[in-house]
Amino acid sequence: MSVFDATSGQDEAGAGMNTGKKPGWLEGIGKYHVMVFIGCWMGGIFDGMDSTLMSVVMPDAIKTLVGSTDKAVIGPIASYVTSVFLVGWMLGGILFGIIGDKLGRVRSMIFSILLYALFTGLAGLTQTWPQLALCRFLTGLGIGGELVSISTFLAEVWPSRSRALAIGVLITSYQAGVFIAGSINTIFHDWRTAFWIGALPALLVIFLRMAMRESERWMEAREKRLKEGQQISQMKELFQKRNLRGLLVGGLAFGGLLIGYWASLAWIPLWIQDLLQNTGTGNERGIATMYQGVAAMLGCSMAGLFSDWIGRRPTIILSSLGCFVASGLLFLTNTTFSPIVYWESALLGYFIGLIQAVMYIYLPELFPTLVRASGTGFCLNVGRFVTAVAVFYVGDLIKLVTTHNLGQALFGNPQLSAYGVAAFLFAIAYIASIGAAVFGEETRNRPLLED
Repeated sequence: MSVFDATSGQDEAGAGMNTGKKPGWLEGIGKYHVMVFIGCWMGGIFDGMDSTLMSVVMPDAIKTLVGSTDKAVIGPIASYVTSVFLVGWMLGGILFGIIGDKLGRVRSMIFSILLYALFTGLAGLTQTWPQLALCRFLTGLGIGGELVSISTFLAEVWPSRSRALAIGVLITSYQAGVFIAGSINTIFHDWRTAFWIGALPALLVIFLRMAMRESERWMEAREKRLKEGQQISQMKELFQKRNLRGLLVGGLAFGGLLIGYWASLAWIPLWIQDLLQNTGTGNERGIATMYQGVAAMLGCSMAGLFSDWIGRRPTIILSSLGCFVASGLLFLTNTTFSPIVYWESALLGYFIGLIQAVMYIYLPELFPTLVRASGTGFCLNVGRFVTAVAVFYVGDLIKLVTTHNLGQALFGNPQLSAYGVAAFLFAIAYIASIGAAVFGEETRNRPLLED
């Protein structure tokens, strides 16, 4: 067993750890690990906040920029804006994965944070919806890169004994950001102000520059390869035969989650507004998002326990099935708004958090060090292209549902919201995650792969 298997990288490098034995999963955790976790967790919070802000303010932002309240107008434009954001996220995740393997995990984190913070703030200055779409595309580049960077970095730095628990808790940060986005919407009703608040992550760069040093696991693997006189080509190595199964399983499993998430959960604010029919207080969208965020944090925090107890693959299957069932309960049983919507949003959020976190635990374990960020970034984002295409057509699907009364034709209820019917149809994608997990390899109790 290598030093990294025992201590996950930086324990023996003067990381400030307590050399005395600690009980259970606390063994090997020192002050530097805590500092790294805080930095990564803060980055995850701002990822979740800036990615969700568009969803909670979308009805007001699009209405202002196009000068219309007609859902036949707002729906397609909202689809376009969301789609280009997801394309940016996809490209950013893949690009910054490669950057992380070439230049280092910490540099990749810093560059990605600056990118999404800057363009979230600039979104508040836009005067047309194409300008907003451009800002969201560039914001997506940074957010996609940051999520790859923090999960890969923490996986390499954290002690192996408690790695799954730490990454699961780390992903609660994204859902905490979802909660904060909902809170911002309930406090600041001006959508431009909400985006300006989203520029705050730039301050995190100062902390990262001062507190974090590069992953020693990555540096040693890179130096070893260079001393052997071998060229390092991340993309060429990534698609070697030994990595293909991981790429296929990881890409399909996370792709199913993405389609279900962005084509259903991200549309809850518009769906709620449709249920309310202008009778609400204006805070219902934000409150539902807050319920979902808190429940998703609970799901994320339990992902490490589940994945260590029953395995990574069974946890993916369980959580995917939960997402599908919860989507049906939410979108197909509510024709008017009531407080039950909050609790059913929370149930869906719980399973979203569970599957999201276990995927961030699972994916870095599928690839060796020098392509870990690239492989993780590929799996997290290749499905995002399909998601972007799917979300692009949500507006058209809503028109189709409305025109042909698919609520009645498919589910026997003509009173179902067109947004809800469309969202549930896309939630069927969660089944793809189940299929992928069946054919994946189990990585529980296996040390991280070395080159």
